[in-house]
Amino acid sequence: MNEEAEPGKRRADRPPVLDIGAGDIGASANAIPNLLADLVETETWRNAATVLMGALLVGLGYWAYQGLYQAIGENRARSLERLLGTVVAAVDVWVGDHRAETVRLARERDVAGPALRVAALAGDGTPESAATACRSADAEEIVRQVRSNTVMSQAATVRLVDRAGVVVAAEDSGSCGRRLRSTVFRQKLDLAFDGRPQVVRPYPDPELMAGGSEGRARPLLWIVAPLRVPDGKAALALAVGVYADREFARLFSPADVIGQVDTYAFGDDGLLITPSRYGETLAAAGEIPDEAAADQAFTIHVRDPGGNLAAGHRSRLEPAARPLTEPAALALAARAKLAESERGGAVIAPYRDYTGVDTVGAWRWLSAYDMGVVAEIPASDAFAPLRYLLVTFSVIGGFIVLVLLAALYSAFSLARLKRQFGRLQRLGAYTLEKQISEGGMATIYLARHALLKRPTAVKVLKKHVATDEFIHRFEREVQLASQLMHPNTVEIYDFGRTREGQPYYVMEYLDGITLAQLVDESGPVPPGRALHVLRQVAAALREAHQRGLVHRDVKPENVMLCRRGEDDVVKLLDFGLVKNLERAQTRDVTKQIKILGTPRYMAPERLVNPADVDARSDIYALGAVAYYLLTGKPIFDGDDNLEIGNQVMHRPAPRVNESGVVQVPDALDALIAACLEKDRAKRPQSADALIEAIDRLSSRLAWTPADAAAWWSRHRDRLSAAAPAAAVPPA
Repeated sequence: MNEEAEPGKRRADRPPVLDIGAGDIGASANAIPNLLADLVETETWRNAATVLMGALLVGLGYWAYQGLYQAIGENRARSLERLLGTVVAAVDVWVGDHRAETVRLARERDVAGPALRVAALAGDGTPESAATACRSADAEEIVRQVRSNTVMSQAATVRLVDRAGVVVAAEDSGSCGRRLRSTVFRQKLDLAFDGRPQVVRPYPDPELMAGGSEGRARPLLWIVAPLRVPDGKAALALAVGVYADREFARLFSPADVIGQVDTYAFGDDGLLITPSRYGETLAAAGEIPDEAAADQAFTIHVRDPGGNLAAGHRSRLEPAARPLTEPAALALAARAKLAESERGGAVIAPYRDYTGVDTVGAWRWLSAYDMGVVAEIPASDAFAPLRYLLVTFSVIGGFIVLVLLAALYSAFSLARLKRQFGRLQRLGAYTLEKQISEGGMATIYLARHALLKRPTAVKVLKKHVATDEFIHRFEREVQLASQLMHPNTVEIYDFGRTREGQPYYVMEYLDGITLAQLVDESGPVPPGRALHVLRQVAAALREAHQRGLVHRDVKPENVMLCRRGEDDVVKLLDFGLVKNLERAQTRDVTKQIKILGTPRYMAPERLVNPADVDARSDIYALGAVAYYLLTGKPIFDGDDNLEIGNQVMHRPAPRVNESGVVQVPDALDALIAACLEKDRAKRPQSADALIEAIDRLSSRLAWTPADAAAWWSRHRDRLSAAAPAAAVPPA
């Protein structure tokens, strides 16, 4: 069958690919190694230097960016650590003031004297005696003395507790006579009786909390100091509870003055002791009941939710099941450390805070208060100065990458062109511009004459098929086609050989579409236009037949409809299968190549004996083309060429008017049926006879220049996009 490429395989957007050298580079297994080998030349060093310079610039930019990132991170860490030190110092001062006042009050005669009498009334410490002592005037005097102190004026409650943890005097009568069971408070109480004043941080224990408005318990920070009797032993302990959600919480609020920095305190259970600034976000995410709950202690876990809550993330885990945030985990792990320097630090690498935002921060564990403190800021704010640098580096880096890619592309393109073209970008007076079609035997390029600047098509035989027989066929094609002067035949300008000996010829570059593309574009062709086309093809065949030449490959893909000063000018293409009937002694390449052509458009005699052809074989093919134009489908169709060939040999050709697609005049239907007769003696015997019949029909089925111009105008945009592929003969 036909060894040429189907026109549908034309590629207009590929760069030129000349088969000069080792064969078809697209099919060569050594293509890439060969390209790389071509680069290992003088220009390789230039390309390598370009790549190296680009890599160095990118590396330098990355190094500078990382250095600045590290420097900014360390600077932020030091700032957060200083801020945290300021907060801790404020906590120390505030707690120290309350502790000093509590110790001073415990030593005051106006407090110590009534306290001794209360202790005497409590006696054995039974609930009954403790309750009696609580109701005494001395107990009330102790509370009044504590309340009169300026520092203690904002205290939530005052209690006197004996060694057994029984409350023997209290501002709140509900605590009188009660034995405190809080393990933490009892441990601190024992230490206080040993002579060391103690601080008890807020705990979520009802015994250590105070009732507030709306029935809400409020956290208390307790100061416990011993009350000594004359012999120096501590008989009772004075415990003063201070609201932790007032002055204590405000110690962490100065951080607000530096933007998004957040400072807070938390306990060993991972619960916030101080209010949170993210109440709205946490409430919207369902982490707390409402925004007001963010101001309450012990409602928010300092744990990683696994994603940004503000961005819509919802954790599947209960808060208590989530991992601690990184600084909280580090602080809790540092509780057993002895050195003060080991109980604090900073986290520069971004981590998720308890709202899921990427953050950097500093942390400390305060052993004196048994709690941790954290100061942190969103990473986006911490590294905000890097945004400008990142944009700058991105632009510069992108430019460098583009330059590198352009350099590498140019290098590989040059290597490929050198390999494919060598010194043959010019063939004689013609400069090759791009590949526009490729077949199994030849490749066609768009070229331009050096002086005339006229666009032409150059057909070059592929080297891997350049055997003696194919070279002979190629040369014969151009020699025979160049004899034809009819305006409906493609014109041959020149012939020659490349430096490697590959034959090529130069022909006119056609602006138009093949008949196959015409039918694909607009469907079946009107009878008048079909006759207009068929007459021009028949006229081109008439000249060939008069010179003793049979085309043997007339098909829709080898007939082009062009605009050559006027619309719908036909050009008959591809004389690669032409047979010279007048030179019988000339060897016929079909004997070596078996059957060439397209079975749908072959006359039956060609299938029986490829060498037994005459002008009537071309007339059969033209009749098949006419059927295709009028109906939009081939006369015979099948799964393979063997099935199609069998139909051509034995099945009567269908009539146009029986196709169910179009109705044409009976005379036209009969003419096409005559062209498709199996017996060539029943066909029109010459192109002249066919032209005469077409002319008789054309008077009734006219196709005017105005009709052609209107069609081309309607389809101009789509045809312009496809023009490069359609504007040349097939390879």
